[in-house]
Amino acid sequence: MRTIALGTVSLMLLSACTPDAGLGTPPVNAEVHPLAGSYQVVSQFSVPAAAAAPGPLGDALGLVHGLAVNPAGALLDLAEDAGVPALGTIRSVLPDALQGELEGWMNAFLETATVGGSTPHDDLVALDALIRSVLLDWELRSELELLTPAPGRHTPKAIAFHATGEPLVIPVDATAPVAAATGVYANVSWVEGQDGPAKLSVGDHAMGVPFGRYARQALAILLEAQYGVPDVRAVLAGAVDCAAMAESVGARCVGFVCVGHETELAAVCEGGLDEAAAQVEARILALDYKAIHLQAGTATAEGVAVDPASEIATAERFAGGVWTASVDLGQGEEEASATFVAAR
Repeated sequence: MRTIALGTVSLMLLSACTPDAGLGTPPVNAEVHPLAGSYQVVSQFSVPAAAAAPGPLGDALGLVHGLAVNPAGALLDLAEDAGVPALGTIRSVLPDALQGELEGWMNAFLETATVGGSTPHDDLVALDALIRSVLLDWELRSELELLTPAPGRHTPKAIAFHATGEPLVIPVDATAPVAAATGVYANVSWVEGQDGPAKLSVGDHAMGVPFGRYARQALAILLEAQYGVPDVRAVLAGAVDCAAMAESVGARCVGFVCVGHETELAAVCEGGLDEAAAQVEARILALDYKAIHLQAGTATAEGVAVDPASEIATAERFAGGVWTASVDLGQGEEEASATFVAAR
């Protein structure tokens, strides 16, 4: 059997209760049959910008993006969040003229110093792109079991991430349990008789997956493959040489007054990176779609056979599927575009 994919970030979906729930009204004179069988489905979701920011997903995406856009400003803010004592020392001893230049001098180093042909800023931009891909470019692989005339189930099986082109598949497991949708019904219909195209209709339902757990696993694997280390803090350490930055900025002067305080500057840098890594980890793990609501699904059904005795249909595959969907990250439902394919 082939598998199907559905994208999520810890989802909750509403289940149908009756055979007609969410299936819509077929056209007049359409031939309609309930659908049975076990199908592996691939659904890809595009989360709208309104749902991504502000909120949990926007917070997770924004943290590393801030480092990529203004690394010095982000490091100083993160060091302040972490309560790094050296930051207070620098602010108390440096004159205003030097403090006003500090962020620009830090950014100048991060944007021009090169290690292995890339700057720290280049490396932060690459890390930002990788994390955004993990959180936004994924599929949920699931099994749709239609038990007609009994209600069916839609069960998450794995999440596939496409950050490197080839899918990285993380199977669901008992340490991060999923919630299957129940009460699922579907049918196939022909407006022009069985010689014409068959249309699949899937009813209203929902499911749950703790997405952050699986996204964190995928990120660790991708970091190991790309950087040789599995955690964000180690990657940040490789991207930003805090000691070299402190030396460069410490040598900057306004007139005859120089920054100095290389030890404190390095401590601020290291503390900011510690806080960045800790916040990224926590925000990814906390990602939880309160609901991914599939109100209805339609597709072209292929290889359809109808049992003459029961009048129940089965199909070999479904193509060009579209979900009418919404997502809720705890701030109310937002529409999301979603497509799917499936096969037995």
